[in-house]
Amino acid sequence: MAAEKQGASRPRRAPALGKDPIPARVLHKREFLARVAADVDLSRAQIRDVVEATLNQLGRAIAEGETLALPPFGKARVSRQATAKGDEVLVLRLRRKDVGDETD
Repeated sequence: MAAEKQGASRPRRAPALGKDPIPARVLHKREFLARVAADVDLSRAQIRDVVEATLNQLGRAIAEGETLALPPFGKARVSRQATAKGDEVLVLRLRRKDVGDETD
C-alpha cells in the first residue's frame, strides 16, 4: 500500500497524441475520504459532511453544464451529446496547466 500511496501523490502525464491512453485507476469515495482526512489531519467522520456537500455541488454544476474553474484541479467544461438511441451523454473536458513533478 505504501507504493500505491507514493505513486498516487505524483500526477501522471497524459500520453502523447496518437498513443494508447494510460489505463484509468478508479478512486472510490471511501479512499477519497481517507485521503482528504489524511491531508487535513482529521477523521473521516469529521470531513464526510463537507466532502459530501462538495461532491453534491460539483455534480449539480456538471449536470447544469457549468464550466468549473477550480485550481489546482483545472478548468472543466461540460458539453451534452445525444446518442443514436436518444440518450444524453455528458462529456467533461478538463484542461490543466502543466503540473510538472510537484510533490507535497
